Amino acid sequence: MTDSKVFLELSGIDAGYGESQVLWNVSLRVVEGTITVLLGSNGAGKTTTLRVATGVLKPWRGSVKFRGLDVTRLPAHRRAALGLVMVPEGRRLWPQLTVYENLELGAYTKRARERFDENLKLVYDLFPRLRERRNQLAGTLSGGEQQMLAIGRALMASPSLLLLDEPSLGLAPKLVIDMINVIKRLRDEAGLTVLLVEQNVHMALQIADYGYVIEQGRIVLEGGRERLEGSERIKKAYLGL
Repeated sequence: MTDSKVFLELSGIDAGYGESQVLWNVSLRVVEGTITVLLGSNGAGKTTTLRVATGVLKPWRGSVKFRGLDVTRLPAHRRAALGLVMVPEGRRLWPQLTVYENLELGAYTKRARERFDENLKLVYDLFPRLRERRNQLAGTLSGGEQQMLAIGRALMASPSLLLLDEPSLGLAPKLVIDMINVIKRLRDEAGLTVLLVEQNVHMALQIADYGYVIEQGRIVLEGGRERLEGSERIKKAYLGL
């Protein structure tokens, strides 16, 4: 991958929890205007990589750069204010608040508040169901609708780089297809750069511009979509071929 327009760069990341190391020398890049995927099985280190990228977890070693700025020691809320926003696994909505109130809480930075109406229109255009249910309590939504709301809330933060952690998890096959189309629209129509973490390798490869495979905390393969689709490692370990 070339150095031009690198939005996010993790270099030589070692990280873990307590005395347990999870990541070993992890390096990856996300180029502007692309969908980059991080693939791997459960427990491979995918979510830990995202936590390092967003500032939720400090690395033991290595650096994180966002749009050329070293943000390794920058706290998570400062990174979000710069446009680096994550949709966490499990959605983590406020169930006793309405759809609209959850969206409002996404627009917590000055930059996001200034673009509130514009971002709300984008969310409702992507997810008409959220407009229909804007006064409904988030906790009463279906799983698919809650995933829509989690992404919508992140979009209200006015991201330039959106990190998605397992957005297809628990969704019916038809909703997975809808999710694929939404992520493509975020890149193609909204101009967002996306880093997608997925166990659903088949889904992820349908929309990937570039990707990495992580196993036991180490990057073991990287390349464009065609290279990943043709990889025997991918076929045997993830696609059952």
